[in-house]
Amino acid sequence: SQLGDLKNRKSNTFPSLDWNKSDERLLQAVEQNDPDKVAALLVKKGLCPSKLDPDGKSA
Repeated sequence: SQLGDLKNRKSNTFPSLDWNKSDERLLQAVEQNDPDKVAALLVKKGLCPSKLDPDGKSA
């Protein structure tokens, strides 16, 4: 079905929605204005900068 295909595609396309320590480090690097660390975390960890933390903030 089309809905089943969409669900499978969505789960393979988008990163985990669970907030983790790497996401927290990315947010902290942004808050500390550390672009080198931000870039490193995005590249090495493959993080999503638009992921929301429990308070609704994103990097």
